[in-house]
Amino acid sequence: MNVKTRFPFAMLLWGLVAVLALAVIGVVLYKTLPLLHPPIAERAPLDAGCDVRRSPCAVRFDSGGGVRLDIRPRGIPVVHPLQVEVVLDGLSPPRRVELDLVGVDMDMGYNRVALELSSVPTGEPGDEPTDARTLTYRGGAMLPICVRDRMTWEARVLLHQPRGILAAPFRFETVRVRQAP
Repeated sequence: MNVKTRFPFAMLLWGLVAVLALAVIGVVLYKTLPLLHPPIAERAPLDAGCDVRRSPCAVRFDSGGGVRLDIRPRGIPVVHPLQVEVVLDGLSPPRRVELDLVGVDMDMGYNRVALELSSVPTGEPGDEPTDARTLTYRGGAMLPICVRDRMTWEARVLLHQPRGILAAPFRFETVRVRQAP
């Protein structure tokens, strides 16, 4: 074979390699997209009147059952360890409970933590179970710092149920305190 007949074959081979690499990347993206953005079976209505920075907030699903979210310390400071408590009332036990912290006006990256089932009461008034289907989940989280002084967040409690993922949204704002030089 001379150089003129081998060059088109090499170009064709490299073209096939490029198409195959793009196909592999496409399949990987297609398979991992549900992990980053899981499909939601039901989303509870947002309670705009409740501020989770000041007190626990609760939402109810149209299909029944509710979620209460409490984040401490109050005020929800950025770049500071947070204690998260989620109480499920009237819902079947989920396979997994996660808290997804999402910037509403700005993409702040992946910030999702798994919460663990806990039977230890917090001692807060009204923390007693209302029925046999009340479950408490706890865990830790942290908000990243933002270039903006004021940032709107949505804390989504994700309940992985056999019928799909139930999402309970809670919105709040953080305000960055500037240090004096």
